Amino acid sequence: MANKKTLFNSDGNGWKKKSTSGGAADDLDITPMIDVTFLLLIFFMVTSTMQATQDSDVPVARHGVGVDTRGSTMVLVHNDGNGLNGTSVVELKEASGTTEVTLAELTAHIRERFQAGVVDVIIKADRGVPHGFVQEVTRAVTEVDGVKFYIGIEEKKNN
Repeated sequence: MANKKTLFNSDGNGWKKKSTSGGAADDLDITPMIDVTFLLLIFFMVTSTMQATQDSDVPVARHGVGVDTRGSTMVLVHNDGNGLNGTSVVELKEASGTTEVTLAELTAHIRERFQAGVVDVIIKADRGVPHGFVQEVTRAVTEVDGVKFYIGIEEKKNN
């Protein structure tokens, strides 16, 4: 049988020879795959809805013991838009009334009350007060060593 000449690079038997140049023909172009991935990512980002975290219902405490408010320092944190940090007001509730204070004044007052023998501090905050500010108030209270702080809660009224 006579050898046929072909346009392909082949050996004498008609088999295609493997390219020895090791060039770009063997590489896989992943650019379209990356494009599709980004298009899917953009699609899901645009079509998804962002939802704020919902308020969680905390289970009712069954074994908690109340703290005597008469022998404690009450710290009230309100959100009225005019106070500290532009949103929150810290007040001390005493027998003589309530007094608005800064965080530094709060620490000094807690220290005075601790030296007078009042160890318990109850912190009550309105629903609209940012959690970060309540943490700042808690840090200001716990700067005095030996103080026990409690978070005041209000039970839901069953209708």
